[in-house]
Amino acid sequence: MIALAPVDAEQAPRHRFSDTSRSALRSWTSTGILLALGILLIGVSYRMSSDGSPPNVYYATFWVGMLLGVIPLAAKLAAFGTTVNQRIGAIALLGLFTAVPKYLRNPFGPSYHDEYAHWRESVDVMSSGQLFPPNSIIPIVEYFPGTSALSASIAQLTGLSAWSAGEVLMVVTHVMTILGAYVLGTSLLRSARAGAVAALIYALNPSAIYFDTQFAYEGVAITFFMWALALTSIAARSDDRRRRIAFLSIAVTCGAVCVVTHHLTTIALLLISGAIAVTVTAFGFVRAHQRPYAWWVLLSGTAAVGAAWLVFVASPTVSYLSPYLANSVTQLSSIATSQSSGRELLAANVQPLWERAFTAAAPAAVAAIFALGLLVIARVRGKVTSATLAFIAIGAVYFPSVLFVLAPSGAEGARRSWAFSYVGVAVMCALVVAFQDRLPRIVIRFRKLISLAVLIVLLIGNVGAGLNDPYRFPGPFLWGSDTRSASSEARTVAEHIRLREGRVRVVTDRYTTLALAAYGELYVSEPSSDFPVWELTQTDTDPDTKLATDLAGATYDYLVVDTRMADSPPFNGDNYGSGDPLAGLPTPPSYLDRLDHAPWASLIMSTEHLRVYRLDSASVGTELTDLTGTP
Repeated sequence: MIALAPVDAEQAPRHRFSDTSRSALRSWTSTGILLALGILLIGVSYRMSSDGSPPNVYYATFWVGMLLGVIPLAAKLAAFGTTVNQRIGAIALLGLFTAVPKYLRNPFGPSYHDEYAHWRESVDVMSSGQLFPPNSIIPIVEYFPGTSALSASIAQLTGLSAWSAGEVLMVVTHVMTILGAYVLGTSLLRSARAGAVAALIYALNPSAIYFDTQFAYEGVAITFFMWALALTSIAARSDDRRRRIAFLSIAVTCGAVCVVTHHLTTIALLLISGAIAVTVTAFGFVRAHQRPYAWWVLLSGTAAVGAAWLVFVASPTVSYLSPYLANSVTQLSSIATSQSSGRELLAANVQPLWERAFTAAAPAAVAAIFALGLLVIARVRGKVTSATLAFIAIGAVYFPSVLFVLAPSGAEGARRSWAFSYVGVAVMCALVVAFQDRLPRIVIRFRKLISLAVLIVLLIGNVGAGLNDPYRFPGPFLWGSDTRSASSEARTVAEHIRLREGRVRVVTDRYTTLALAAYGELYVSEPSSDFPVWELTQTDTDPDTKLATDLAGATYDYLVVDTRMADSPPFNGDNYGSGDPLAGLPTPPSYLDRLDHAPWASLIMSTEHLRVYRLDSASVGTELTDLTGTP
């Protein structure tokens, strides 16, 4: 019996460990089942929307699926007993799961506006073997080859198509971005649990689930943005000189990759790293173990690469970005003085009222979190580092940015800013969790219920604020939507023009542009007040002689018309950009029919909905003939 005692003593721990292992296995198995069921329901919701089911039905199905996946992962991330490895695994699963909605939305080819541009850019890089091919959909993409270089490299290494390689790239970068948020939160608050909460909240930002998972340059650049901040934060707190140098070297490299990948993300990185550097240097919260110079190294290194890139490679960037900021500020001023009605939030959308309520509640939930966080900061005082406070101040930028959604030119910029300001929101949420014992008693008592409510509000509300219904859900053809105006008919016409006429210059509406440029490699016009090509279809008179001269001089010799623009108003509000004289209205059929008799337009190709004309600018101003040829 005595001899058996040690054996029993050794077996007991093994038995307890076995019970723990079984419990963990059951927990992860049930989580996996819920994730699979959630993915299935997301797919079902897409089938419902494609089949014309009521929005309330497919929206509810979608959100049940999302909640089935996110809630159990959130519970694991926030639990005290979760190990570091388990948290990392849960974060990776969260990244994969939150990439599912966009992947299932269009798994086989581009659908979003920016995706057409980046897919075309990647195809051209792969076919030519050279970076910087011109891009007629988003011309500035030519000067930021990071995304096309990475996707082309993946395609070459794996044998995947350009689109599949791009999808792999976006899933990997999405997961890595959320892992970067975890590393950043852990470094700032010295708590793996707080870091996991930071990753969770960041994964719920308005851009994360759809916008930053599309095949486009921001979703790639934001990964390097996040890791530049995370690695610099680690370096600033490291006591080992070699580790500091290593982390800072990688951080600056991430900043450099960000520079060559996306303009706005680079600007955000410079502003945020600069704000942190100034805060950590200037204020008296700095402790001996913090090293402000780390942030200055990141700032100066990224700024140097950015300045060189702007001067020697991407000089058109300034003229490309400046109109958006100038116009949005002007429009906000007009709204404030009641000179403009601004932009109706969630206009022309089929979102159910209950999702709109969540969308309105999301900023309020963030405000409540900030109120609790400020209370915690006041109670713990010196325990919060100046770098953490700087990130929180950056998160507060989220609130004024919401106002820019009211301005038509500022809406897109406001939405894009949330991917950056939400880093600070995530840090504030993580701080509240790290010091939850300093919260008011009633909050501590109901913390699980409050946390669940905040999770649901941010998940549903932020996605609702991000993109509209046609971007999120597949469905029948919808004229004037980037995602649902595409058709196999337009692709066929684009490829046929390319085969028959070559890479010619074409005038067309903003929706047909995507197919012509992406699939036909055609050069498509950019409408503007100086180049009002809308005069060809949006008026009942001939274009003026200046436009005719400009068309001839730039060799825009073809016009492609989609007759469905006469059937209904464009979903996005216009067919030719902000200068469209028929904005908000369908094009009168007579405006399109007259092209068949105009002496300056000769019909050379026709399908059920598309007509292709060869333009003869020299004939502009001659008499219009009727069907019999009589003036």
